[in-house]
Amino acid sequence: MNLEILNDSTIWVAISFILFVILVFKPLSTQLSNSLNKKISDLQKSLDDSKKLKNEAEKLFKEQLTKQKENSNLIKRIQQETNNEVKKLKLQIDKEIEMNMLRRINNYDQISLHLENKIKDELKNEIMEKVIKYTEVRIKKNLSNKYNKKLIENSLKNIPKQLF
Repeated sequence: MNLEILNDSTIWVAISFILFVILVFKPLSTQLSNSLNKKISDLQKSLDDSKKLKNEAEKLFKEQLTKQKENSNLIKRIQQETNNEVKKLKLQIDKEIEMNMLRRINNYDQISLHLENKIKDELKNEIMEKVIKYTEVRIKKNLSNKYNKKLIENSLKNIPKQLF
């Protein structure tokens, strides 16, 4: 019976299959293990690279946020300085306008006073001329020549004293 089992082809196929599996399993498992280890290593590298990229991106993001805050502060400071400068310029311009107005008013007052004095002098002169003419005419009509001349001379002498 022992020999009969050895002559059975199914047993030999089963034994050869088992031997085949045992002999092939070791290299296949090593190759599969190496392939899986390589895949794991590649995935680990990709993961590490992704983490590095993420960290760099976060760092850049934080730097950009910091720069943005600095720029915002710079913009606010520049706006504030500009507003202050505008206020100063406006005050300066207002003062200059006020000074110009005061100068113009002063000039107007001086010109007006000058014209008033000129008109007064012209009126005085005109009135004096008319009074002198009227007085002459009246004196010529009513007084004698001798007395007339004397009166005119005295009047002419007294006129400058009375006017000034």
